[in-house]
Amino acid sequence: MGKHWLNRLLLSYLPIFTVITLVLLTITALSISEMSRKAAENANNVSVSHAMSFLDNSLKFIDDTMLKEIQANNVLKQYYYPPADSNSYHSVYEPSVLLRSLMSVIQTIRIDSIYLYRAADQAVLTANSLLTLDTFGDREFVEGVLAAYPAEVWSNARSYKEFVSQERGISVVSLVRKVPALSGGQGFVVVNIRTSDIAQLIGNMMDSGYSQVSLRDRKGISLKDNLLPAAAAPNGEAEKADSPDSSVSAVQSDYTGWHMQSRLHSMGAFMVITGYTKILLMIGVAVILVGTIAIVIVSRRNYRPIESILSRLKAVSSTGKKENGAVLPGRNEFQFIEAALDNMMEQSSQYEARQKEDHLFRRRYFFQELMNGRQIMPRDWREEFSRLGLEPSFSRLQVAVVELDRYRQFCRSYSHTDQSLLKYVISNVVSEITAHEKRQVWSEWLDGNRLAVLYRWTGEPEGEDAVPASAVRLCGWIADNLKFTVTVGAGPQVAAMEQIGESYQGALEAVKYKTVVGTGTVITYEEISKSESGETYGYLQQIRKLALAYRLGEDGWKQQFQEIASGLRGMLFSRDDLVSLANYLIYHLQREMMELPEELRESWRTMAYEQLNAVVDQFETAGELFLQLEDVLAGAAERIREERESRTYHAVIQRVKAYIEHNYANPDLSLNYLSDIFGVNAKHVSQLFKEEFGVKFSDYVIQVRVENAKRLLLESGQPVQEVAAKVGYLLPFSFIRVFKKVVGVTPGDYRKECG
Repeated sequence: MGKHWLNRLLLSYLPIFTVITLVLLTITALSISEMSRKAAENANNVSVSHAMSFLDNSLKFIDDTMLKEIQANNVLKQYYYPPADSNSYHSVYEPSVLLRSLMSVIQTIRIDSIYLYRAADQAVLTANSLLTLDTFGDREFVEGVLAAYPAEVWSNARSYKEFVSQERGISVVSLVRKVPALSGGQGFVVVNIRTSDIAQLIGNMMDSGYSQVSLRDRKGISLKDNLLPAAAAPNGEAEKADSPDSSVSAVQSDYTGWHMQSRLHSMGAFMVITGYTKILLMIGVAVILVGTIAIVIVSRRNYRPIESILSRLKAVSSTGKKENGAVLPGRNEFQFIEAALDNMMEQSSQYEARQKEDHLFRRRYFFQELMNGRQIMPRDWREEFSRLGLEPSFSRLQVAVVELDRYRQFCRSYSHTDQSLLKYVISNVVSEITAHEKRQVWSEWLDGNRLAVLYRWTGEPEGEDAVPASAVRLCGWIADNLKFTVTVGAGPQVAAMEQIGESYQGALEAVKYKTVVGTGTVITYEEISKSESGETYGYLQQIRKLALAYRLGEDGWKQQFQEIASGLRGMLFSRDDLVSLANYLIYHLQREMMELPEELRESWRTMAYEQLNAVVDQFETAGELFLQLEDVLAGAAERIREERESRTYHAVIQRVKAYIEHNYANPDLSLNYLSDIFGVNAKHVSQLFKEEFGVKFSDYVIQVRVENAKRLLLESGQPVQEVAAKVGYLLPFSFIRVFKKVVGVTPGDYRKECG
């Protein structure tokens, strides 16, 4: 028997190892090359920025020096403000000497020329001569400055000549500064710097064998080599400068507006990369040799267990036993292992049944992931659907949610086995209803009371009403054949599998509105999205007033509750909105009732508080919620009323309360005043009033007066002083102070905001 397996191992490992090694070497070489290129680019960027910064600083130094001379140098002032008795020495010669001195003092960059223009007589003074404007060689530039003072500090490249007789000018950039510096009424100073000097300065800093530098003014004229504007540069230089080439580093000065760029030569970088590549290749060859030796050693070591297995199988075969499908001698080593594989196949069949059970779980898990909006790649979608035996292609998708109504009652009425059977029936009915239609159905129970249904169209999708129509038939069938009902929420149709979660959330949102629409119905997301949702903010104040009236035992609390319930029934609210409003009502009722005596608080807790919370947790529709809340509150109110009337002082306190409500306009209304009328001690009246209604006597009087004042302010145009008098305040200031403390605004502001 030949060592076929050993040879196969060697022939398998070596190509893989070689390919991987070469790939790694290539990647390494490219990475090093890229790092070198980026390092060169970064260095180039720094150099360009430094050069431009140095040039800006040099020009700024000249600018600052000239401004300082204009403001402080008396020699310049003698030229622009010559005294009547002065001679030419002070007004011409000394300024000329000063100009020559300034040209030699500044060392960072050489100044070609400086001249002074005096507006009074249009005289031009250079370092060498005194000329009139008509005989001055730079007359055109001076006239341009007089016509429109330049907005830029330094001009673009231009031609300059001092005398008209000169045949050819020199290329310069110019700085113009007014005299005086702000108004400029006496003239201006012009400083000229040769572009060739600027080019030499930049060249000394930047030019090397690895880069090519160019400097252009705002018009694109080269300041370094006096080329044409960038738009007309030869050999496509302008186009290259504007191209997004990473080897080009460019910077624009905020001070002058000039543009500098430096292009790296590719040859130097290429040589660096080549040098590194040769070294890497040499290292790679060495690594391949070492790896080849290692593979041979590892392959021989790995082949030893196979030799041991083959020896044992050969020994078994030599005894003549044929158990477990033992192969005949003379075959290759794989045939000796065939018996073991047969045993593995036999064991795998035992797991096949378990695989089917796992299939159902995997199907449900994948469905739940789709509903939760998991991002699935198209390839994963096709593989998963093919594995689950479903058609992966589709044109449109839509999700519906079937929710069991009164689920607590459903759980109490049926055993766990019956519940599973009924849910299975509902799933089958969903599939049978759409069996002869264009769409395919996939449904799973994700919650105890919710069945999610995914509709898939493989061809031309049906209209938006197709799924709601099927849902109506489903609700009708369940209502006619079973002892419970379901509500169906239909989400929007979507075109992408990533939007399945959105359709599912839309269906869940639609089901929430069954509290208002009703159970046993079909609600579409499109309907609720087009309908105007109810506004809960307007009912918060009414709820607080209801809680106060309930605590005081007023008969009008029930009418207030019915008005709130009637308003809410006519608006579109989800279950979450109704739960929030109900909890807000319970909170304020609890807060108000805690002001009552202990025995009345205990009656409230035992007869109302826990029952109210239970109603909020279990209601199905808005009608049920309001009806049950009213029944619980009415029962507790009746019990509290009976306990109040059983007290000996109840009738007296009720009379005191009624007297306050009818005589609040009496400014003498006080505890002593009431004690005289009803023959009860003033301190005792205050204590009994607090125990009966949970509020102090003075606070209740203020509350009644403020409420009536609010009514008068809105219903009549009477002045604030008259309103104060009608609610029992002799001093308007006291009324305004109390009103603002209770309401938060003054009476006048309240009338403006709410009137």
